[in-house]
Amino acid sequence: MQSKNTQITKIQTRPIEDFIARVRTSRNKGDKEIRITAKESQQLADSLSQVMVRLVTIQEEIINALKTAKEASTINVEMDGGKFSGK
Repeated sequence: MQSKNTQITKIQTRPIEDFIARVRTSRNKGDKEIRITAKESQQLADSLSQVMVRLVTIQEEIINALKTAKEASTINVEMDGGKFSGK
């Protein structure tokens, strides 16, 4: 998990956006397949990996924050019955 002091780098989403645009164009033209170069596929894989890692990191941070909030909101009350006098 990243610490708060770790600088978050910007995810390069351009390859993902380009791929989505190519799929949209292909769909509109009625093409049955899409071809991308090896370089494009590597860039797409790298971008998707960055997105997945960032999402998992954010998910872990949310889970930890929820656990902390739940622990902070738990109130333990202990009661002592005391002594009863025989009046």
